[in-house]
Amino acid sequence: MRLLPSLRSELDPEGRISSLEGILHSTIQQRDDLQGLRAELDRAQQMVGGASSSREDPGRSVLEGQLASAAARAEDALAQLQEREQELRTALARTTTLEAEMAKLRLHTEAAEVARWREEAGEASQWCQEVEAAARWQQEAEEAARLRTEAGDLRT
Repeated sequence: MRLLPSLRSELDPEGRISSLEGILHSTIQQRDDLQGLRAELDRAQQMVGGASSSREDPGRSVLEGQLASAAARAEDALAQLQEREQELRTALARTTTLEAEMAKLRLHTEAAEVARWREEAGEASQWCQEVEAAARWQQEAEEAARLRTEAGDLRT
């Protein structure tokens, strides 16, 4: 069966699984990177919070605000990546299941073809036996006709 290239790529579960695994690996790497950044931000916040607060430094409050904003963005990005990772894991599991189902369907189709071929081979074998029997009968009939002719010649 010939498929259009776009349809063939949609029905290529091995390629789709490899692609999903690559995306999942990339997402996990991004998540790990963000967790590292979050840890650095937490350390920076502790350092700023642990600095002497006996005198108020206006730059310190700006820095704390920037750190808090960066930490919030990192938390949001991490939550989004974790959600995406779960979606990718689900898609990978579904694609793997579909691949297994497709393999079963291919085996079922192939088994049906083999059964059909066996039936056709049996019919062909039967036909060959009938042809061989007909050829033997024809030879016997020709032999009988020849013998009758010889017998008729001997009578005269």
